Amino acid sequence: MTARTALVTGAAQGLGLAISRALLAEGHRVVLADRAFDTVAARAGELGERALAVALDVRDKTSFAQAIALAEREVGPVDILVNNAARTQARGFFAMEAEEWDDVLATNLRSVVFGCQLLGQGMMGRGWGRIINLASIAGQRGGPQVQGAHYAASKAGIIGLTRYLAHQFAPHGVTVNAIAPGTILTEQTALAPPEKVALVVGQIPLGRIGQAAEVGALAAFLTSDRAAFITGTTQDINGGVLMR
Repeated sequence: MTARTALVTGAAQGLGLAISRALLAEGHRVVLADRAFDTVAARAGELGERALAVALDVRDKTSFAQAIALAEREVGPVDILVNNAARTQARGFFAMEAEEWDDVLATNLRSVVFGCQLLGQGMMGRGWGRIINLASIAGQRGGPQVQGAHYAASKAGIIGLTRYLAHQFAPHGVTVNAIAPGTILTEQTALAPPEKVALVVGQIPLGRIGQAAEVGALAAFLTSDRAAFITGTTQDINGGVLMR
C-alpha cells in the first residue's frame, strides 16, 4: 500500500492516539494534532520518526490552517484526515449555559467543517483522499447515559455532515465515512467506578467494553485502498448495543 500522510486531531490520548498508532502500523506518516502540545509531542516522540506533533485548537480555523501548513512543510500533502477531537461535560439539560453549548459544538462539529474545507480541495485535486469523522452511539440513540445534549447533538450532526461531504467529494476519489463507537476503554473510562462499568457491560451483548485498538483497526481499514468503494457510511463499533 502507498504510504501517505495522515492528520489526526485530538491525538494526545484515547481514540486519537490509538488511531494514530494503527495508521503508523499501516506504514503511513502521521501528524498528531492536539491543544495539549507537550503531551502530544511526547506521544509522537514515543511513536518514532514517522510521527510528527503539531499544536492545534480545532475551534479556531486559523490554528487549523497553521497546523496543516506546518505538517505539509514537514511531511508533505495530507491525504488522510481523521476528525477525532471532541469534548463534553456531564451537565443537566436545564443547567446548560449557551457558552458551554457553543464550545462543545465548536470543538466536536464545527472543527470537522474546518478540517474538510482546508484539506478537501487538495485531496480532490490529487484524486485521492480519506476522511474519517468520529461520531458516537450518543448521536444515534441519545439516552440518559450520554454526557450532555450538546454532545449528542454534535455527534448526530457529524453523521449528517458525513453524508453531505461524501456526496461532494466522491466524484474526485475522496471517501468520507464516520465511525460511531459505543463504550470504549480509554483513559477516561478507566477512571469510572467499577459498579458503573459493570452496569455498562451488562447492557452490551458481547459482554465487554471495546478496546481503543479496535477502533484504530477500523479507521485503518477505512483509510486503505481496500475500502475504496465505501463512502457516506457510519460504521458502528459498539458490541451490539445498537444493531441496524
